[in-house]
Amino acid sequence: MRFFETKSEVIEETESVMQALWRRAYPKRAPELPMRALETVRKAFYGNHPDYEAIDAPYHDLEHTLRASLCCMQLVEKNIHCPAFISLTPEMAELAWIAILFHDTGYLKDQGDKEGSGAKHSFVHVSRSQIFAAKWMSHQGLNETSIQRVNSMILCTEYHPQRPAIHFDSEEHRLAGCMAGTADWLAQMAAPDYLLKLPFLHQEMLEARNASPDTPHPMFIPDTDAELLESTPRFFDQLVKPKLEQEFEGVFHLLSDPFPNGPNPYLDRILKHLENIKQDSRLMSKG
Repeated sequence: MRFFETKSEVIEETESVMQALWRRAYPKRAPELPMRALETVRKAFYGNHPDYEAIDAPYHDLEHTLRASLCCMQLVEKNIHCPAFISLTPEMAELAWIAILFHDTGYLKDQGDKEGSGAKHSFVHVSRSQIFAAKWMSHQGLNETSIQRVNSMILCTEYHPQRPAIHFDSEEHRLAGCMAGTADWLAQMAAPDYLLKLPFLHQEMLEARNASPDTPHPMFIPDTDAELLESTPRFFDQLVKPKLEQEFEGVFHLLSDPFPNGPNPYLDRILKHLENIKQDSRLMSKG
């Protein structure tokens, strides 16, 4: 399974790898719609969209979106060859791909907005992403059912504990949403530089809190980078892991080779990150 180590690899090679995964899963259908969605995301994040400024959120950047999209397509491709889950139709798989591509467009600032970074939208970025996706899909001629399906999949990437209930119109739709939510968590926490980028995530949290002091926070926001780092193993064990296993129905096991309990490259990298944090904490406690 391909896993990119550097940002330049992600930016330059992800598209071709995702297309190869798609061809293995659905050889009779070209991914024309997701490719148009990818081109729109690239243009928007680079500042070439008439309605939005270039992405300037320090953590939720194009690299994260592409890593999450690659992980989602790896899940889609593995799903086709795994009888333990129903197989996504190419139509539903396209919608899952579109959803993960657009899931963080809510961090884009409106054109002309020069105040702060897009991180100020952290607490509302999911609803803003849904609006972005719905407008794009409408312009592409997709029907209301497809738009609502993608909106539900994007909502799967929402962390807020008071998140609205997610409507799925079929088990296939639910599975696609589970893949999108799983890919978002796995891709960011397994990234090679995840621990180095946690201060950027903390910076986003603080900016969002300062920009919306009266808005309920979706999670506890530590005061320092060090506190965020130290709390990450507990965050994974108590919140992320149960979400992956229960809410998202264990679809991360699709990436295990052999299925379902073999080595999982994403989970293995995450556990290595967490062990490094714990090891550093033990060393610091010893003085």
